[in-house]
Amino acid sequence: MAKMNIIKTLITLLIFLLAKANAFAAESKPIVILTTFSEHTISQQVEQYRQLFPDTEVRIIFRRTRTALRLLAKDDAQNIDIIISSSPVLFNHLSTNKQLYAINSPHQVPNWLSPHIIDISGEITAFGYSGFGLMANQQYLSSHHLPTPKSWEDLTNAMYFHHITMSTPSRSGTTSLMVENILQHYGWEDGWRLLMQIGGNIAFISSRSFGVSEAISKGLIGAAPVIDSYAINSKKVFNYIDFNYLPNSILMPAYVGIAKKSHSIVNAKNFVDFLLSDSGQRVLEKSSMAKHSLNQPQLAERKSFILNKQLLHRRDALVSLLFDQAITEQLHQLNSTWSSIHQLEAITNLPSEVHNKLLLAKQYAAKVPVTAEQSNSPAYLAQFHSDGAKRGRDPIVAAEIQRWKEALKKNLQQANHLLNQIDQE
Repeated sequence: MAKMNIIKTLITLLIFLLAKANAFAAESKPIVILTTFSEHTISQQVEQYRQLFPDTEVRIIFRRTRTALRLLAKDDAQNIDIIISSSPVLFNHLSTNKQLYAINSPHQVPNWLSPHIIDISGEITAFGYSGFGLMANQQYLSSHHLPTPKSWEDLTNAMYFHHITMSTPSRSGTTSLMVENILQHYGWEDGWRLLMQIGGNIAFISSRSFGVSEAISKGLIGAAPVIDSYAINSKKVFNYIDFNYLPNSILMPAYVGIAKKSHSIVNAKNFVDFLLSDSGQRVLEKSSMAKHSLNQPQLAERKSFILNKQLLHRRDALVSLLFDQAITEQLHQLNSTWSSIHQLEAITNLPSEVHNKLLLAKQYAAKVPVTAEQSNSPAYLAQFHSDGAKRGRDPIVAAEIQRWKEALKKNLQQANHLLNQIDQE
């Protein structure tokens, strides 16, 4: 009997030790951070965290917003623990699909930042924020005898033809926010008219948002819209870099969330607490992430435009697909048409009939094949919500994109037809 008791005791002890070992192994696993920021950008935060928790390994995975969503949709999701991004679209999708762990952080977002935060209470928290504006290379602009652009309207001026660039909403979460900012501030039709005119001046489309600031710093291009952190970092290295916040531009909070499938919840919580701590906020202010901390309300106090986040979520896929068809895919044709328009606009004293034809040509060149009514229609927008639709693979969406292509091509043909008529008069 005593022997049986000893065996039972040993088995119980073994089970306990195995459970403790498993628990220790689970929490000693590396923290895996998925971010839309570059690894270099958050490296200083990670290094500071490692000093506080030297036994915790941290791995970083960089993905763009849409590829991050596809990665997180996989069953194993590479054991991702933490998600860091400025993309409200990314976190809204994760919240809708119940892929986030409830943080319930005791740290409160300041009241001055709250209106700019997406409404996902308890699942994510903002740990900093950015603004955006126009970054410029003063040496480049001076060599081309160009003034520094300071507004979206400035970028439509003929003098900036082939001297500007930008990324696309489909490849950059920050560009997606910039474009939606334009569409909400100016309205759907006027916003696209502005974007198409800017597109007419763009020399090339950058495949990533970091590539935009890189091209400006290297003197490959004169100016472009960028998130302020890129400009701040570039200005530290190059004294010829200039930056101006755009009027009526939004704030872009930087968010952190914990994946529901995380295998290291305790360590993930520790990392979130570190980001929100006084030491974490001090690192944020000084690091290459170059975000404004939650202790720096100065920029927020100058920004009153609040983005309609629900509208952003509903039509994000539509705007991304339409931008690529209207601007990215037909950039060369846009350049050619708007170059001709600019040349004719430079002629003074055009007869009224010719002037009216020129105005009509501009209307065609700036027109997109989606109406303001469609951009707010739940039925129309619903067809773009599936993952296949977002990549243009859904048959219904593919047919709609084909309709856009044909309409956009016809619009430019009609614009060029009018411009040719003017040339012959």
